[in-house]
Amino acid sequence: MAALLLLVLAAIWLANKYSSTAPVAAESVKPQSLQDSPIEHQPAENAYTVHDMLGSEKPITATDNDGQLIIMPRPDWALDGNLLVHFSQLEQAAKQGDTEAAYVLGMNLHNCYFAPEDDTHLAERLEQAYQFNDNGVAVAENAERYDFCFGVDKQQRNQFYAYLAMAADNGYVPAQEAIALITPEQYMHAAGYAKLERNDYVAKRSSFVQQQVDFLSSAAQHGSIKALIKLSKLHYAQTVGQDGRLQAYAFNQMIMELTDDTELYNRYNWFQQRAQSVFTPEEIEQAMAMSDQWLSIIQANGTLYLHNNE
Repeated sequence: MAALLLLVLAAIWLANKYSSTAPVAAESVKPQSLQDSPIEHQPAENAYTVHDMLGSEKPITATDNDGQLIIMPRPDWALDGNLLVHFSQLEQAAKQGDTEAAYVLGMNLHNCYFAPEDDTHLAERLEQAYQFNDNGVAVAENAERYDFCFGVDKQQRNQFYAYLAMAADNGYVPAQEAIALITPEQYMHAAGYAKLERNDYVAKRSSFVQQQVDFLSSAAQHGSIKALIKLSKLHYAQTVGQDGRLQAYAFNQMIMELTDDTELYNRYNWFQQRAQSVFTPEEIEQAMAMSDQWLSIIQANGTLYLHNNE
């Protein structure tokens, strides 16, 4: 009886929505450029040279500055109203080289990637929320996200990675950070690679993971503490690179040097203290040399992206 009541309420909500706002067919308003030639962005081969290997090749050349790191704010990518209202303008700006527009569009499409696609999907989400008895929070979130994404079709939503990569390829640090949060499974599904043969699937997935590391390395060398934290975790888990835990030690040291957050500093200082008994003095010296090298690059690049600065 309770489930029936919920479905009735959902039907009333949907009826009110459609009575106040005339629905727009997604296909009829899709920008012509996406109809004719959808953006496809695949991980580039060796887009960045990765410098997170101990004893690696000569680091990238950076421009000297006066020694002061400029704290860089990340743009507020959240939009008001309905995404479709903003879509064409952001798409055009992105294709003309506006990296922030590409980032904002990519982030909002990624948000819509998880939104209910139609009325049936929304009703299923509302029923699931009721079953979990979340006091209406998930119901409100699903309804709000559905309204925001209404009219943006599945093909457009799947373009989130293409726009983020467009900005990341141009060195836009917030986009490089955002790509690191995309799971390989999300990328493979959105890019249409989910049903590839096993060997091709593994190759595409590995290429994407490597690109994530490359983007993280670039972001970290421009002072992104978020990127340093992610690199530390990846290397500590020994999922990328060589000498993983020793490299994690180097990244932890950089985090401590750059953060202004006492809690974050203490957490990584604790990690460092525990590691003292694991590595030899020679290994620690090697890790510290890498840390000093990267800190010099960060200092020369002159920017700092705090981990809690949205």
